[in-house]
Amino acid sequence: MNMSSPKQLCLLLLFIVSISAIQGQYEPNSLNFGVAINKNFGLASELGIGARVEYAPNCFTTYMGEFNRQILIPDDTEDRHTGYNEVALGVNLILFNWYPTTITAGIGYVGNDEPGLDERLDKAFLVIQSGNFNHGAQIKLRALHQLTIPIHIYVELNIKSLGRRYDTFVIGFNYDFAAR
Repeated sequence: MNMSSPKQLCLLLLFIVSISAIQGQYEPNSLNFGVAINKNFGLASELGIGARVEYAPNCFTTYMGEFNRQILIPDDTEDRHTGYNEVALGVNLILFNWYPTTITAGIGYVGNDEPGLDERLDKAFLVIQSGNFNHGAQIKLRALHQLTIPIHIYVELNIKSLGRRYDTFVIGFNYDFAAR
């Protein structure tokens, strides 16, 4: 059987993609811990630090729990507030996998105790307030790269229903306890 060069290249790429799909973002039943630095799109003088726990029951799904603390860097031109705490729960699924790099996307819950949200409610898509806590949803898009066997680095974009001011860009590291 005589195949032209473009067909052979296409079959080779299909084979590589199918083999790389066998590898997942983490080992099955792995528990991962991570730390991150994030930058929101709302205030130029606000940075965040965070910690997360991830559980991967299989190679394609990851459940996440996060805690972030947004910190105000002193700047005389902006209004004064001390920052806020944020919690998030979500699930990510693999979109593309080019081992050792994986692209995932997910959805989840996000909540914060930022007191200034009342004045920005008109820019929010979905917010439920209970007492001093704001509840919403988020969409995650993440690129995860395995640096060594137990350590991953990731970059992530979080779009939050609380408004554009709360959307974040994240850079972080995870340690995979199931890796050998």
